[in-house]
Amino acid sequence: MIKINQLESLKVMKAVVEEGSFTGAAKRLEISAARVSKAIEQLEITLDAVLFKRSTRHMQVTDSGERCYQSALLLLGQWQSLQQELAQSRQKPAGKIRLSIPMTWGLEVFAPLLGEFMQLYPEIEFDTQLNDQQVNLLAGDYDLVLRLTGQLADSSLLCQKITGYRFVVCATPQYLAQYGMPESPTDLSEHACLMYQLPGMAKKWQFLQGNKPLDIYLEPKLVANNSLLIKSALLSHQGLAHIPEFIVADELARGQLNEVLTGFTTPALNLYLLRAKEHSLSYRMQVFIAFLRERLGQSEWSL
Repeated sequence: MIKINQLESLKVMKAVVEEGSFTGAAKRLEISAARVSKAIEQLEITLDAVLFKRSTRHMQVTDSGERCYQSALLLLGQWQSLQQELAQSRQKPAGKIRLSIPMTWGLEVFAPLLGEFMQLYPEIEFDTQLNDQQVNLLAGDYDLVLRLTGQLADSSLLCQKITGYRFVVCATPQYLAQYGMPESPTDLSEHACLMYQLPGMAKKWQFLQGNKPLDIYLEPKLVANNSLLIKSALLSHQGLAHIPEFIVADELARGQLNEVLTGFTTPALNLYLLRAKEHSLSYRMQVFIAFLRERLGQSEWSL
């Protein structure tokens, strides 16, 4: 007597539907036609449903058969994922991850996380480039790119929002005591402003008035392409800065800096993780992404 488990029956069901015949399914699965027939018979008995209408020349999938086929796809996919996860859990993630990350975020936020990750997974190596300029992920120089931006442009890349930060406008108590507190964004033109700027960016700070952007164009006292230089000038009482909060959070907490214009909303600054759609996600990258999501936030991949 042929004994067939239900998992095998589902595999047979899938093959019969996709091949269009018992013979074709037997050939694909490298089993006998009798075993295919027995598997379908046992499945029909278990489900108490007719899965195929058979004749000497034709075979047609019934409505019950179609529902069984769709469920088989789902269940077999879950079974395969479970097998892969368990196999991976027995492996030590290893190899190199080529990574591009924003400069200041990399130094202020990522550096301690990287140290922790490398202690957990000593066989994973990193080739890490710190750069605020956009890099071409499709050129193949990087496996993953972390990017800080308000909104990503449409592309063929897979993106995952990891977390979000806010901008703050702040200055030292000494600067504010000498030059006064701005009451609205339009007052900023009367102050010394310390501005982060990359090539091609307008000299402006943006706020939100309701849901509409309010652009404040300025003639800054200092322009720099690195936020740590801005922070240094800020702490030297040289002016006001419109800066991501994570860069100055400790100084704000200690009272070395005071936030101003708290009644005005600024656009969000989101941290995205990007990868090329065509490239497979290696186990080491899966482990790394899961680590970032756990430490910083969670989101799903999207186009």
